[in-house]
Amino acid sequence: MRAHHFIVAAALMALISAASAFERHFPTNAKSGNAQIVDYTQLLIDGKSRILAMGARIWSTDNLTVVPNALGDSAHRVAYTENSDGTIDRIWLLTDEEAAAMPAPRSFWKWFK
Repeated sequence: MRAHHFIVAAALMALISAASAFERHFPTNAKSGNAQIVDYTQLLIDGKSRILAMGARIWSTDNLTVVPNALGDSAHRVAYTENSDGTIDRIWLLTDEEAAAMPAPRSFWKWFK
């Protein structure tokens, strides 16, 4: 009977460790930057004033949704996408590893080099 409990416990531990080691995939049109919530619908991304879209979603580093007010007024490294009207519709708070893997934003002038 004890061997049965050990096998079940080992199987559960393997499932838990596999579930916790997930890799998040971001859309190809995702941009990255430093974001800070200014007001409920307003935020700063790399110092530029932006607006959150109606129904915008924010995911924490644990891939759980959070409300904008829970972020406080500190800056966070994020990946984000925009709607066709230029408002921000999805935001992912990035871990240090994810932030390092995100491509650097391209400036307009880099296209002409």
